[in-house]
Amino acid sequence: MSFRASRTVTGVKVRLYKQTLQRIISKHNELKGCEDMILKTLEDPDFIVRGHKGELLAIRHYEVTPVGSKDMVVVYREDKELVITAFLTSKAHRIVERRRTVWRKVK
Repeated sequence: MSFRASRTVTGVKVRLYKQTLQRIISKHNELKGCEDMILKTLEDPDFIVRGHKGELLAIRHYEVTPVGSKDMVVVYREDKELVITAFLTSKAHRIVERRRTVWRKVK
């Protein structure tokens, strides 16, 4: 199975499988060609918040995306070392407000 990997801020190697990327693109066509952006969000997020079922959400703001200035959200599991999904949003602040922040970039 083909994949690319990235290290999270905690040093865990997380895999983005080609099949997972294809599924993400089928649901979020605007992410076609954004594989590097997904991996960069894992490596260097602005925030990491806890999900509802053990997953983590890495969030990073990008001034330039295929749909303008947006936040990339990458949902992943460190215990399973894999990316679950990714999407762009303009409402990341709502995600951060509703979940427990486990890591924040020092600016």
